[in-house]
Formats: sequence, structure tokens, C-alpha cells
Amino acid sequence: MDNACVHSQPGLGTKVRGAGFAEHEAPYVQSVRSGLDSYLFRLQTDGQARVLIGDRLLVAEAGDLVMFAPGQVYELRIEGNDADRTSTNDVLSTDLYLFCEGPWLDQWWQGRPRKTHLRLALHENCVYLWRQLIEEYRRPGQPDLELCDYLLRALCLTVDKYGYDPAAASPIPLAAERIRSYIEKHAAEEFTLRDVAEDIGLSVSRAVHVFKEAYGQTIVQYLQDVRLQMACDRMRFSNLNLEQIADLCGFRSYSYFYRVFRAKYGVSPSEFRQRAQ
Repeated sequence: MDNACVHSQPGLGTKVRGAGFAEHEAPYVQSVRSGLDSYLFRLQTDGQARVLIGDRLLVAEAGDLVMFAPGQVYELRIEGNDADRTSTNDVLSTDLYLFCEGPWLDQWWQGRPRKTHLRLALHENCVYLWRQLIEEYRRPGQPDLELCDYLLRALCLTVDKYGYDPAAASPIPLAAERIRSYIEKHAAEEFTLRDVAEDIGLSVSRAVHVFKEAYGQTIVQYLQDVRLQMACDRMRFSNLNLEQIADLCGFRSYSYFYRVFRAKYGVSPSEFRQRAQ
């Protein structure tokens, strides 16, 4: 671990000692047999890695989180063979990593029996917080240490929610989350079910089934809900006329927008805007 850049501030409950995104090619080995000197969180984002947990090398796949406390032995192996590679510089494993310490983390870690290996399915809340923490930690100059502290605490509590609580844990397959992400990113544009399916590498029928099974509504229904919510936000917070809003939110015509809006909310777009002001 590189301890060249360690940010700290009196009074904070956590301290980030290292955070980032890593790419590895095979063969790769990282070993700390003498025991880690801080907590280590590692979230596999793509490919596979082997991580020593106890006396066994277990496989970590995309969505797997491994966590270690200070003093624990750590070993990471990226293995592959020529058949796995299409070029001489293929990346076989990528991950988000975090080295951290502090009294709040000690209390959090000891607050329940900790699993070393958790399945998070790349839950969007965890990934978002992790990336925000990396961005702030690596900000040129002096990062906002208080913000890093709160982001790290939020990340730990989110891990508790989705990694330990069966009632709150997301049962959503990664493919379904990727479909939802695609819809939200492209909601204002015109696209087809085939566009969505090809983007995530599934057949149209499989993509439709996966999404409906996960969220209880069709891709088209969810897309319409996202577009309607976009329209509501613009009616509340912009001076655009209703025809412009309908167009910017991906509706083919104002008459169609009017029909689906009234069916959804029970009032016309103009009535909604008047009440929102």
C-alpha cells in the first residue's frame, strides 16, 4: 500500500489512506502476509480475481466486495492464460479500492459480525458513494476531509443496508440495473428495445424478461415514468412552455404527452404547473 499521501484532520471519525480505481493484467500478485495496517475495502467491478480469505483463495467476480480489518493477512491474485487474452495488454480485472482507518470505523466494524466476502451486485448507491469519495480524496490541493469522512461513513452504512439486511438487500440482477441505467441516461432520446438489449449484450426477449422480473413493470412503462418525472421537474423549475417540455422529455407530440400525463397524474399538464407554482 502506498502511504505517501495520507490526509487527516483532528476530530474526524475516519481517515482515508488510499482510494482509487485499479486495473490489473495477469499474472498479478499483491500480498501482505504480515497483516494490513488499515481497513481495506475492495469492490470487483469487472473480470475476476482470487482473494485469500482465511486459508482459501476465493474467486471475486463483478459485484463482490471483500473487506479486511487491520492485522488481517491479505493476498490478491489475477490469473489468466493465453486463451483469455485477445491482445498483449488485456485488462483481466478491475476494482475500486479503499484503505481507511479511524475510531468510527472501529466501532462500525465491531458493531456486528463482519463478513469478509459480500455480494453487492454493483449496487448503484455503493458505487456512486465510492466514486464520489475517490474524486474528493484525489482532488488537487487539499481535499475536503470532512466531506471524505461523511462519504466514507455513508458508504459503510450503505454496505450494511445492502450487504447484510435481507429485507433491504437489492435482489436486482446487474443486467436489470444496467437496463435501468440506460433508460435514465437516454430517456430524452429516441431508442428501441433492440438498442437497449444490444448495449448490455442480451437478446430483446431476455432483456424484456429480466427487467420485468426485477422491477415489476415493462421497459416501456418505466421509460414513460422517467420521462413524465422529467417533465414534472421542468414544469416546476423552468419557464419553458409545455410543448417545449414535451419535446425535450422525449414525447413524440404534445397530444400524446397530454394523454399520458393526465392518465398518470389525474390532471392536465397546465393544471399541474399552476398547482406547482
